[in-house]
Amino acid sequence: MYEQQPITEQYMPPQYYAPAAKPKAPIGYILYAMFLPVIGLFLERYAVSAIVAIIMWALVLILMPITCALDKKMLVKYDVNTESLGKTFLCPPLYIYKRQAMVRGEKMLCVACVTLLIGAIFTNGFIKGMRINEETVEAMIPNTAVTQLSNFSGKSQSTIGECLKAYSTKDLKWSTTKQSYGFDSVASGVHDGKDFKVTFKLEFDGFAYHDFIITAVEVDGKALEKDDRKDFLQACFVDYKKSDSSSATDSSSNAGASSSQ
Repeated sequence: MYEQQPITEQYMPPQYYAPAAKPKAPIGYILYAMFLPVIGLFLERYAVSAIVAIIMWALVLILMPITCALDKKMLVKYDVNTESLGKTFLCPPLYIYKRQAMVRGEKMLCVACVTLLIGAIFTNGFIKGMRINEETVEAMIPNTAVTQLSNFSGKSQSTIGECLKAYSTKDLKWSTTKQSYGFDSVASGVHDGKDFKVTFKLEFDGFAYHDFIITAVEVDGKALEKDDRKDFLQACFVDYKKSDSSSATDSSSNAGASSSQ
């Protein structure tokens, strides 16, 4: 009689397991690098001078490569071979291009980065400041409200041009020259048969406007001082616009403009 022998070893087919998928590297710090120029455009609105704006934009240019370097360090934690990236983090657009092509197989973030960077370059305050010249200042001052004068106090809805045109019996003539501190603009007219000149000083550092004052008043070639100057400015910017409830004060003698040059 046949007896079945016990099976001491049972055959088991080999089992194959797929290796665990490595976690996909996130976008990481490159979003910060991309939007830093936009953040710079927003913050420069609060920069009070060219020096402050220069410091702020310098920080933007420093932080962009730093964020890319941090992103490269993060990729190493995700077992990404970053050897091909080299030191491209020093040029953020190039780094983002190579990084995204290697990790995600797409390059759209690089296009977005270049677009934002170009936008920041051509719309920042320094580029706009380069467009400010004698012609633009000469067109701007007549349309500036009297209340924008640093040494004016009171209420007025009139512009400088409106007041001077009303005071002068002939057409006004403007002459603007560039100075180390900004611009000097002179308005010339005639009142009661006498020639007069009012000199405006506009401080501009290439990025932001600062003091805007009247520095000199002349009538028939004679510079007016103290009470004479006060009376002229009162008549020109206050009394000649009856619809305005306004007053002008001198920084040193209660006149409508500073007596300092």
